[in-house]
Amino acid sequence: QYLDALVRRNPEASYFVMENGLQQGLTPSELLIEVIANAQIQIGELWHSGRLNIAEEHYSTQISLSNMEKLRQRIQPSNKWGIRIAVSSIEGNSHYLGARMVSDLFTLDGWDVDFLGPDTPIHDLVEFIRSGQHRLVGLSVTLKEDLPVVSKAVIELRRLPNPPHIILGGYAATTDSSDLESLEGVTIAADGLTAIKQSQNLFNLTRAPMDLNGYLVVMGNRIQEIRKTRGWNQDQLAQRAGLDRTYISAVENGKQNITLAAVLK
Repeated sequence: QYLDALVRRNPEASYFVMENGLQQGLTPSELLIEVIANAQIQIGELWHSGRLNIAEEHYSTQISLSNMEKLRQRIQPSNKWGIRIAVSSIEGNSHYLGARMVSDLFTLDGWDVDFLGPDTPIHDLVEFIRSGQHRLVGLSVTLKEDLPVVSKAVIELRRLPNPPHIILGGYAATTDSSDLESLEGVTIAADGLTAIKQSQNLFNLTRAPMDLNGYLVVMGNRIQEIRKTRGWNQDQLAQRAGLDRTYISAVENGKQNITLAAVLK
């Protein structure tokens, strides 16, 4: 449905597919990976086969970037690692949808993310990392001819007084990585979720079992999210569920130990 909306140049229909997915219980991560990313891969295949031209491919990408921005406004990580990272496309690489998606996935996982966008010059990237004291840098590499630039960027970043670890992703990094694997402080990730898992391992991050208060906050955020997707205020939800509005407010703010009976209502 999402791919069909892109091909038909219908941004409203594409966003409706996402809203419908959220109402059916899909997570933002699932929408990013299973819906948007898969659709964009197929858009690329349609362009490669000549069934879409460059303008149509670009327009589809812009629709997806707009939908990702709307989805990003609803991101509420259940925990924060307290680790700052930067994500960027390498110098000369104008493709950035994949890097933007990985950036959003890291944000969902609780990292503090600075997204730099496409074609960031090496010198400026290094200075940005130097002044920001980022502990991790994610670089997207699409074309094989960009691999020498990647090597140069990695070497410059690793010369910093407190060098960050570097995660490399993108088509070129994952299909022709022989020269990159020997670089110090570099990890190559096949996809966004793998990058997150590898990064958690690099920093020895483990999630402590969530306590009751944590569950109540997550539950409250989810109820509020679903209510808003339906266009209801708290009074309307309270009326439909047969519950007091102040009870609904306490639940949404994670302050109410909600019963299973109330959840069913």
